[in-house]
Amino acid sequence: MSPLSRAGAACLLVGPLAGIASVLIERSVSLQAADLAAAYTAHPAATHLGLAVNAVASVLTAAGLIWFAWSTYPRLPRLAVAGGVLGVLGMFSVMVDDAVHLAGSLVTGGMTTAQATPLLDRLTSGGVMAAGILSELADLGVILLALAALRIGVPRWGSAALCIGTIAQGAGFASGSRYLAVAGFAVAFVGFATVVRTAFDRVPAVSLPLDVQRV
Repeated sequence: MSPLSRAGAACLLVGPLAGIASVLIERSVSLQAADLAAAYTAHPAATHLGLAVNAVASVLTAAGLIWFAWSTYPRLPRLAVAGGVLGVLGMFSVMVDDAVHLAGSLVTGGMTTAQATPLLDRLTSGGVMAAGILSELADLGVILLALAALRIGVPRWGSAALCIGTIAQGAGFASGSRYLAVAGFAVAFVGFATVVRTAFDRVPAVSLPLDVQRV
């Protein structure tokens, strides 16, 4: 594989691992303003670091999904394009969501939980909520790519792991469960690793010319 392909595959693997790190660093992934206010006011440094790591994870995952779509394109072009576009758009929405939450955590610095809650409530009921909903496009994109991956030889259990992990990850964020989100990232990582291994195994070995073999 070319260096660019190897870089894309690496992004696909490192992205979920960075996602796990971000969830473990943050003190809350809840959508409730009161829970966010408590986490932001009590653990501002962890919040800032966790959101920054999550932004990096989103960029890496977006790059990895582009490589994923490119790898499946020859067999199922329409499904690959649809999955890649939805995945990248969803990751962009996640980055927007992170940026707004980071701004909210900075604005509430020095406030009490009671003071920060109404401010964050207004924030999460507007654009952040829309960005959070749009981020679900990434999950749909990954599921479409997981189905396309079956055509390049990825085993069914690998595709299933990718779908299940993606759904569990989304459910973890929707319910505010950090551990469910981490489990989802971990299972999805197994699926991504299967995709990468299959893609690399499909690359034909380079045979040496006959005159070189004789030497």
